[in-house]
Amino acid sequence: MLAVCHPGRPGALLREAGFRAPRRRALLAGLSLAPLLALARPGAAQASYPDRPIRMIVAYAPGGTGDVVGRLVAEGLSARLGQTMVVENQGGAGGAIAARTISRAAPDGYTIMLAGNAIFAVLPHMAEVGYDPLRGFTPIVNISESQRLLAVRPTLPVQTLAELVEYGRRNPGKLNYGSSGIGSTLHIMTEMFRREAGFQAVHIPFRGAAPAAQAMLTGDVDFMIDTAVIQHVVQGRLRGLAAVGDRRLDMLPDIPTLAEQGYPGVRTSGWQALMGPPNMPEAVVATLSGHVEALLRDPAFLERLSRLGVTPSYRGPAQLAADLQEDHRQFGAIIRANNISAE
Repeated sequence: MLAVCHPGRPGALLREAGFRAPRRRALLAGLSLAPLLALARPGAAQASYPDRPIRMIVAYAPGGTGDVVGRLVAEGLSARLGQTMVVENQGGAGGAIAARTISRAAPDGYTIMLAGNAIFAVLPHMAEVGYDPLRGFTPIVNISESQRLLAVRPTLPVQTLAELVEYGRRNPGKLNYGSSGIGSTLHIMTEMFRREAGFQAVHIPFRGAAPAAQAMLTGDVDFMIDTAVIQHVVQGRLRGLAAVGDRRLDMLPDIPTLAEQGYPGVRTSGWQALMGPPNMPEAVVATLSGHVEALLRDPAFLERLSRLGVTPSYRGPAQLAADLQEDHRQFGAIIRANNISAE
């Protein structure tokens, strides 16, 4: 799925639509002067970044939290950079499809990716992904951290987390849970909770969080941990049982955390960041990182992020690279210790 964020320049829109003014004589004159101008101003021969549209690949299906974050960032960057941002969804395989695309792209800053940490920290421990999770990318900038909620379909006969656990124990294998894919952080979190609570449940992976949440609304999925369920709980369409994180959600302050309800061991790290192909120029990385940092100081942009249930979290290239390394180590240890597989 493609979406285009324009920088709001009518001339750019006309040119992209194929419009060309009759300027043949002027163009010829300009071409004859070009060598002289380049000699007079050496820097003029090298165009500044960006001088053409940027392609942003989103590693998720349309409609999920990561997808919407990506589109908000693309819109903001388009306005700040004065260039069109073309957003392209490449969901599936837990994000590995998008990651492979980016890892093989030209490192010129014109193809970047919006992705979460599971693609680098979780999935490579569970499957052959076709990319190097630590050296196959250029970390650009971290954008946000996800707030998450454990929710159940309203027709499930439980009202509390304790009742969900008891129901699962009394009905082995009857429960199922959805996730945004095998090897996603949501998959790992739910497996950790399920094992700590001591009940069985069937994992149903989807191509993204949005279709998984939709399956809950239709009654095909029993429970799920994700950001995508928060608005449905606020609207009364799903039942929230536990905040998954170190604090309660501002939008749902009456729902206690997993830790408050006796399950402190579930690791909840989940971030969204811009990543690029390996060996991107430092100046290009700095340009993109700087503009995202400015966006995360804009009250209007922050307010739009907050509606999604995500917390803004700027971390520059060096810190993002360090976080990626640490998440890869920690999630790998969790997966091995709990013998979690790709089924």
